[in-house]
Amino acid sequence: MSRTSSIIMCVFAVLLFCSLVSATSLSLDPINGALSGAPGDTVGWGFTLTNDTDYLVVTGSDFCVGIIASPCSNALGTYSDFIGPSFVVVGPSPESSPVIQSFDPSTMTGLGSFLISSSALSGQSLSGEIVVTYDLYSVDPNDPAFDPIVDTISSGNQITADASVTVAGTAAVPEPSAVLLLCVGLFAAVPVFSRSRRLDASA
Repeated sequence: MSRTSSIIMCVFAVLLFCSLVSATSLSLDPINGALSGAPGDTVGWGFTLTNDTDYLVVTGSDFCVGIIASPCSNALGTYSDFIGPSFVVVGPSPESSPVIQSFDPSTMTGLGSFLISSSALSGQSLSGEIVVTYDLYSVDPNDPAFDPIVDTISSGNQITADASVTVAGTAAVPEPSAVLLLCVGLFAAVPVFSRSRRLDASA
């Protein structure tokens, strides 16, 4: 093999490798995955997931701080996976190579939600990663001819994006009108309670 042929082969191999590496990407909404909320709030991440090689099927997501384990845990709240149970397929036609979803807890769209602990303190924050796991197939899983045994390229793959949660503000406090109404109710109940005790004593 000539020197020129060797160089061409090496360049082709590098280009092929780069195309495979860059074929899948994940970006979060909000930008940089930075969320904030008060104690007891539910916040969450929207996303753009791009894959233009083969067919990517998302199998789950998590918010991990430190070591990526399954399931991940942290001291600031609880993550709930939305995308995993939704059978999201990302790939070439007839699927969509970029899939974009905003976070909406009512329709359970987006990557997932994060319930900030009611005991969290204002100013506390966690920096970690959103981890999306997925399988790759050579045939569209929605194709009637799809065979998961024959058409599986790889499984248990992961893609990550930086994410953080910051506690802003404090837990909600009762409205003054609600406190006033509670006091009036308690004040009104005192004579009734006293009267029932007198009746019991005289019986």
